[in-house]
Amino acid sequence: MRGFAHFIRLALMGVALTACGVPIDDLPEPVEIELVETPIAEPSVTEDLQAVPIYLVEEGSITSVTRDLPPPRDAASVLESLLGGTTEPEERTGLRTSIPAETMLLGVEMDGRTAHIDLSRDFAAVGGDEEVLAVAQIVLTVTDVDGVDGVLFYLEGIPTDVPLPNGALADRPLGRAEYTSLVSP
Repeated sequence: MRGFAHFIRLALMGVALTACGVPIDDLPEPVEIELVETPIAEPSVTEDLQAVPIYLVEEGSITSVTRDLPPPRDAASVLESLLGGTTEPEERTGLRTSIPAETMLLGVEMDGRTAHIDLSRDFAAVGGDEEVLAVAQIVLTVTDVDGVDGVLFYLEGIPTDVPLPNGALADRPLGRAEYTSLVSP
């Protein structure tokens, strides 16, 4: 009996092995391979990155951090970086922004050394001390760009007054000097 059970097991294994095999054809068949063109990776732009000062809020005052930005590092690109909000590492260190998250940059035009900055109406959602800090963030960040000494504000194409640290409203080009009292030592 024992030999018969062993014979049955071997027979079943043989059937199982032949049932799982790949059938053999008489002649080989060609296999079509579709070639896909793989794009060549562009060179890394990390060598073109440059540290640019961006101004954020820390415990009610303004502080400078640096962000590595690719060219062009003009008023528009630096301002876009600022309007993008804080990065995770910046948030972990307690930094924040007073600029409303929905604020969009509609345009930047240079007139001599003055940047005319057009923002969406969302910027008007901030008020009080936070508005002064938001304006300071923009003025200090943009006037750190080479060739920019002053900033004029527009909301959706309409010139707008913005607050100074003393609470007065200004409708003239604003420079660094107006907001340096808010910068942390």
